Amino acid sequence: MTLDPMLATALVLGVAGSAHCIGMCGPIALAVPSPGPGAAARWRSTLLLNSGRLITYLLLGLAIGTFGQGLRLVGLQRTVSIAAGVILLVSVLLPGLLQRFSPTGPLSMAIARLRSALARNLKRTAPETLFLTGILNGLLPCGLLYAALLGASSATTAMGGAVFMLLFGLGTWPALITLRMSGGMIGEKGRAWLRRASPVLVSAVAVLMILRGLELGIPYVSPGPVTTAAGTLECH
Repeated sequence: MTLDPMLATALVLGVAGSAHCIGMCGPIALAVPSPGPGAAARWRSTLLLNSGRLITYLLLGLAIGTFGQGLRLVGLQRTVSIAAGVILLVSVLLPGLLQRFSPTGPLSMAIARLRSALARNLKRTAPETLFLTGILNGLLPCGLLYAALLGASSATTAMGGAVFMLLFGLGTWPALITLRMSGGMIGEKGRAWLRRASPVLVSAVAVLMILRGLELGIPYVSPGPVTTAAGTLECH
């Protein structure tokens, strides 16, 4: 079995984007109280919160992977992969581009309800509520999440999209778990390194997506067109 470079990049993208995660999800992680005294209770609540968020990412990846699989079946995945890669590169050159997406109408109302539900759960510490808080947290609009979903859209199967988002989510765990367990004390040097690394990794994902769409025949990085079994049958 060979390692898909996009999957490896998904994990590193999560790690490199942790500075963004600390800014977006950090306040939520710090606002949820520990269900009891001691490090053990804090560890349990931290793992429940992050596991809920990870489940959301996995399900989103499953959906976007299914979408990508459908695009391949109708011959459009190459175009979408190249377009998504270009969008990611532009977002690096114009920071904040993905965050400027402002949903309106029914989607805006759904996000408002999501935030209200999240706010109601923040002071509750029952295990199922902590897990639900993590699930809701994973649904909040986030530029880094958009970037990861664009990366997952290049998957050729639903499971590929799910694995991509699972690895991305796991990449965000070290920083967010450290933030909650340390009470928010992460050094400025660490945050500065993460801020510098993030655009580099987003650019790497973008380049890989563009190369995937071009199908240049480069092993693992830009495989050539897939020849189906039906296409190799000959009439006799």
